[in-house]
Amino acid sequence: MPSWLKDTRPVLGNVALRWLMLSWGLWVTTEWAVLIGLSVVAFDIGGAIAVGLVGAARVLPAAVLGPFASLVTDRLPRPQVAAGVHASWCLSALALAWVAAAGAPLGMLLAVTGLGAVSASVFKACVNALLQQLVRDTRELVAANSAYSAVEAAGTVAGPLLAGLLLATLAPTGTFLGMAVLFIGGAAASLAICTDSQPARVIQARRRSILTESLRGFIVLVQPGTRLVFALFTAQSLMRGLVNVFVVVLALEGADGDTTTASLFAAIGVGGLIGAMATFGAGGGDKAVRRFAVGVSLWGAPVLVIGVWSTPEVAWWALLVLGLGNAVEDVYGYTVLNRLVPDHVAGRAFGAFQSSAAAAVALGSLCAPLLISSMGLASSMVATGAALSVAPLLLWPWLRTVNPLAGVDHADLDLLRGVPILSPMSALGIEHLARSARRVDIQQGETVVRQGEAGDGFFVVVSGEFTVSQDGRELRRLGPDDSFGEIALLDVVPRTATVTAAERCQLLCIDTASFVAAVTGHRSAALAARATVDDWRTADSARISRDAE
Repeated sequence: MPSWLKDTRPVLGNVALRWLMLSWGLWVTTEWAVLIGLSVVAFDIGGAIAVGLVGAARVLPAAVLGPFASLVTDRLPRPQVAAGVHASWCLSALALAWVAAAGAPLGMLLAVTGLGAVSASVFKACVNALLQQLVRDTRELVAANSAYSAVEAAGTVAGPLLAGLLLATLAPTGTFLGMAVLFIGGAAASLAICTDSQPARVIQARRRSILTESLRGFIVLVQPGTRLVFALFTAQSLMRGLVNVFVVVLALEGADGDTTTASLFAAIGVGGLIGAMATFGAGGGDKAVRRFAVGVSLWGAPVLVIGVWSTPEVAWWALLVLGLGNAVEDVYGYTVLNRLVPDHVAGRAFGAFQSSAAAAVALGSLCAPLLISSMGLASSMVATGAALSVAPLLLWPWLRTVNPLAGVDHADLDLLRGVPILSPMSALGIEHLARSARRVDIQQGETVVRQGEAGDGFFVVVSGEFTVSQDGRELRRLGPDDSFGEIALLDVVPRTATVTAAERCQLLCIDTASFVAAVTGHRSAALAARATVDDWRTADSARISRDAE
């Protein structure tokens, strides 16, 4: 068995991931087929300018409204959100079929396209956030992102080819009707996803507005650990918008435009499949950021090559390399983001990510016709391709410092894995939690929590011994690997006991918001925590009753 095929087993063995990949594959296939259909209809109406406007209409509404819409991915079960988006796009495809059949003007085509655009960014954000809920460890995360990229590449091949076939036989109307059927299949696949994760209960110091909550994803993305990865992803999205128009214009200027368009876009998918297969089993450790940077450069260099040698044969092979770079960039870039972004804000973070990507694609789609008219197609491709090729090199001194495990102590990871109420969580969830933890030295006789006070923080004993007392009676003693503080946080009540250091000790402290979001966002962990809280309450009541006798 080929080594890359063996490394697909973490994904193939995870039923929920299989359903997610099917949902994602159907989405990518239909998205590309819709893009081809829209581009052909738009070119017939108004040439390259119309193609650019349709490209912008597909993404611009998502860029503006996507962050607000993506809030639902952190507030509702994500499989249901994914299914709802598929269903909404089924309706959009039916509307586009009607527009194409009626021979409506460009304005009507733009309106229908724009109405369905917002849910597209929500779907991609939902898939990215859902993926990190379904994996158990970092190895499976890399494999899942490789599968994500491979499925995207397969859809990038299948979508244009399917569109070419349907356009040749059924015209645009039939193409859009076929896509409506596939969207129904995507909704069914999404509903079949089972996950142990659930919407988390979020602790806030003060009430936040919908605007503040929706924009929180951007705050996560511009943190020191993620900002450079986010910036390069955005630059690549700008190039995607340019390439969408460059390729259509390059193909439709030839004798067999429709077929060439489908063939060139399919080359991106072929390269993506090759790149995704290459990333299976390659790991995602210290080299993840370096491989991500290489992937970004491979989005620019092929465009430069096409600008210099603008023949269909050269363009096909260059776009194949671009697709390979896209796979490498996605696998390792998303792996870094998945490891740095906490699950309870992942929907909004990836929503902000997709919104920014949509804005960049829209800008690229709008700028491409202007560049072509002022510089010519070849010069435009050379200039933009060269710029993206060198961008990762210029940023490398800062990019190399990005490390998903920065600030995380491996001893803390091991300690948290041993806490009973946290043990059901995935390795990725523990890693997110450890990133917010800090060690604190406690002096003998120092009180850590006091009965009747408001709960603030969850604690794991690293070393030393603590006494737990209630109403002046000692209930128990805690030693290394024991934990306390969960009752007040999960039941939202004052501290039920006082915990005092019997000797010099050290604690691992986790802030309230991070602990509550992590535990309540995972069904098994929440049940384990509930059982632990009930057991402590029962044991304490029994101890107090015995002492009273």
